[in-house]
Amino acid sequence: MRLKLLTAALAAAFALASCETTGDYGGGPPRTQLSQCMRNALIGAGVGAVIGATQGPRENRAENAAIGAAVGGAATYGVCRWLSAREQQRVENAYYRSLNSGGPVNDSWQSESGEPRSLAVSAPTPVSGRGGECRRVRASVTDPQYGSQELPEETFCRNGQGDWVPA
Repeated sequence: MRLKLLTAALAAAFALASCETTGDYGGGPPRTQLSQCMRNALIGAGVGAVIGATQGPRENRAENAAIGAAVGGAATYGVCRWLSAREQQRVENAYYRSLNSGGPVNDSWQSESGEPRSLAVSAPTPVSGRGGECRRVRASVTDPQYGSQELPEETFCRNGQGDWVPA
């Protein structure tokens, strides 16, 4: 039973991985955490597996790890994919507006399904240990159906041309 459950969890992770396309095959623009859903989901699955393995009776560790991996991976992937590609671009544009202005940015729009959504991006804060030209921004998106969702924290640094790029 344990082997079947672990095999199913691994197959699900590979199935999710096959769905992700990056569009960054060497030479594309740097990508933010928000646009790297699959990587975030795999990290969520790993954390879920560790938490699952440490909970419950010893004889059920493999099953608990598989359940934790499935829940952690699916939840992380779900939050990340909740936004359409167009909405992800809208969020990333708000990050850049916040970085360029030095202040918070708020935005609202209608989702593709017609639901109102709002975005709040924090004022950028300096990142210690990365030089004076790096900033961190946080954001949340609010939707009437799902409530407020915290998005992945993003770190940006200025490149040689003075542009903000994801770190």
